[in-house]
Amino acid sequence: MRCSDKSELISFEPVLTKKAKYALNALSFIAQQDLNHPQTAATIAKENNIPLKFLESILSELKKNGTLKSIHGKGGGYLLRKSPYEIRIVDILRLFDGAVGLIPCTTHQYFEPCSECKDIEACKIRWMFKELKDINVAFLKEKSLADLI
Repeated sequence: MRCSDKSELISFEPVLTKKAKYALNALSFIAQQDLNHPQTAATIAKENNIPLKFLESILSELKKNGTLKSIHGKGGGYLLRKSPYEIRIVDILRLFDGAVGLIPCTTHQYFEPCSECKDIEACKIRWMFKELKDINVAFLKEKSLADLI
């Protein structure tokens, strides 16, 4: 397709879901505040332009996986359970988006062979995208929440 051909639209499928991006934004916001002062979901939502109900479910998942803790009552809210240096970006992405690979046959935990593939070991597409996935995972494993703030 040529760029000037307006009869076909180019679709963009984001690799990072809104849920994962909002989680990273919320965690970055919390990490930039006084670490002894809990942040309410309403404040996090307002400051990061995230729908409150959507954010509440994200914060709940982050609490369940041990990234956040919550304090109830007046003056309550959310705090990091770990240092920003201990919160790996790859772990947050996997929590919300699952596999980091672009195609399921390149992943370890979420492996699925492609339906059209006749020989997974000889597939050149798989090996190219597996190499890309390995580079991305290595990069993301080195990055922590501290790198975002």
